[in-house]
Amino acid sequence: MSGYILYLLLGVLCVIFWRARAGRTLDQLFDADDHLHHRVLAIRNNHPKGGTWAEHKRWRAEGSNHG
Repeated sequence: MSGYILYLLLGVLCVIFWRARAGRTLDQLFDADDHLHHRVLAIRNNHPKGGTWAEHKRWRAEGSNHG
């Protein structure tokens, strides 16, 4: 029974990846993820003590306006 669950999870992950790919190359996917990773690091460096979820969303919006 657990084998079916594993195959189901693998199938779901494949579908998610296929939809996220949307015709982009693997290099383009890595570049987009690298950009998002650096945005998260910048927010973390600018606000090391963290904050509420609403503050985090505001910081993300402010970051998208500047870069």
